[in-house]
Amino acid sequence: MNNILIDSSVWIEYFRGSENFLFVNDLIISNVLCTNELILTELSPFILYKKEAALNDLLCNIKTLK
Repeated sequence: MNNILIDSSVWIEYFRGSENFLFVNDLIISNVLCTNELILTELSPFILYKKEAALNDLLCNIKTLK
């Protein structure tokens, strides 16, 4: 399976526990998600503001597309 890039808006809904939670969770478990620097730039400040450093570390460890 190819890597799947999901937009920051989908990540935000995932963090809120929306109905997409299970879909994104399955992608995480399947290890097919990837990210890019723009998405990390959008998500990291808010995550760090909420003092979720471990979550930020996890996001930064997902395969990053250049």
